[in-house]
Amino acid sequence: MSQTPEDQATGLRSFDALFRFFDRITATMSVIGTAAILFIMVLITADVVGRFFFGRPIAGVPEIVSMLILSIVFLQIANTLLRGKLTRADGLLTLLRSRAPKLGGVLDAVMHFIGAGLVGVLVYAFYPLFVRSYGRNEMIGTVGQFLAPIWPTYLVVLIGASALMLAFVLRGLAILLAALRTHAPETPR
Repeated sequence: MSQTPEDQATGLRSFDALFRFFDRITATMSVIGTAAILFIMVLITADVVGRFFFGRPIAGVPEIVSMLILSIVFLQIANTLLRGKLTRADGLLTLLRSRAPKLGGVLDAVMHFIGAGLVGVLVYAFYPLFVRSYGRNEMIGTVGQFLAPIWPTYLVVLIGASALMLAFVLRGLAILLAALRTHAPETPR
């Protein structure tokens, strides 16, 4: 079920303001990712036209596309999660929420916090790769044809993964707060 920041409102003004602010940041990142998709489409089209009509492909298209695809994923995934659009199997949660809403909400929040921890491991493991690629100015491509530094892509991955980690935490907190304030329906006497 798709949600907006307003759907995640907890009633805590400062938390809700932080959630909305972070949603705007991740939405901007997502727009940049969408622009990169359009750029890839134009680049591939130009490469195909260059190959077919002029016998001259654009150098480095496969490398550029591979770096941009990785960047696009990490630019868009935090907003996807924050808005509740990330694909997941939630059959058990749906059943649990229908029978025990608080327990279902708490379990959902715990799963989000575990997700934040797993992404935190990714950030921790990836940071040295970024530092090394930046320090050594590592390149991708073929010497004499096309070379591009790989560190900008690694930087985007780090920023996107950090945003994803924070999105897991914020969404987990919002779900936990909503679950804890949910009152069980009164049974008629």
